[in-house]
Amino acid sequence: MGYHGDRQGTNPAAEGSAVEAPGPGAGGTQAAGGEPVEWVAVVATKPSGQALARQLVPWLDRRGVRVVDLSAAEGPPRPPGRWPRGRGLGLSLGGDGTLLRAARLVPAEVPLLGVNLGRVGFLTELGPAEVWDVLPDVLRGRFVLDERRVLEGMVDGEALWAVNDLVVRSGATARLLRLRVRVDDQLAAEVAGDGIVVATATGSTAYALAAGGPAVPPDLECLVVVPLSAFTLAVRPFLLAPQRHVAVELLDGEAAVTADGQETRPLSAGGVLRAGLGRRRLRLVRRHPWPFYEVMRAKLFTPPEGGGRR
Repeated sequence: MGYHGDRQGTNPAAEGSAVEAPGPGAGGTQAAGGEPVEWVAVVATKPSGQALARQLVPWLDRRGVRVVDLSAAEGPPRPPGRWPRGRGLGLSLGGDGTLLRAARLVPAEVPLLGVNLGRVGFLTELGPAEVWDVLPDVLRGRFVLDERRVLEGMVDGEALWAVNDLVVRSGATARLLRLRVRVDDQLAAEVAGDGIVVATATGSTAYALAAGGPAVPPDLECLVVVPLSAFTLAVRPFLLAPQRHVAVELLDGEAAVTADGQETRPLSAGGVLRAGLGRRRLRLVRRHPWPFYEVMRAKLFTPPEGGGRR
């Protein structure tokens, strides 16, 4: 939608300079432009987020910004013809789970601004106290975009996509799964365990990290494959180049495939999850290029009661 912004709140056009940033292939922050936001889609799934939304809606209305409340939205996203015209913004009020939900509700080209009301909020940009100071600049188009490639998969002819991860896991009963993993046409591993996480670099700091995988910066575009409680010492997490595709075959029993914990598909014996990085991108609003290592230190390298908000 041609969004543009500036770094640290200055207007590049006024300064006679352009923001320098990686191109879209780098999966990092990139320059964008200066058009004001005309409508905001609000997603709030928890009481704290809904309380903040009740304050924001009249505040936005007084500024002539139309509000689309998606907090109670269920099922598939709105068809294209039902969205307002003009420049839009998705506003996620909650934690990372709320932001992942918002990514499924708003059109792919609409950037998302995450306000962290949860404990960690690794993908979010603001704390609740910062909203009132930062949002006016965002509405004027003064921001930069942090673009992340999304994982696209296929299970039994049904398409799935995920910002963080596609996970093959045991179903209702916690039974050992036997899985065969192929990378393109190569046999990479056979695993007996609780399942497999196939994550993006963005998702490497979520479920994959908790399962023993590495924390990968988003500009290192790759796939992260992490076995879950593998009944062997020989199969460890590994990375795949961005052009590679992975296939996870269930050799027997029943399992499920989840996408960001938001959607689930059944997987029967002989079924295969095929996944790779797709063309779709998540577009996150940032005040300035995202400091991955500082955020990782603040949110992950501290005790649970000490982390959470930046």
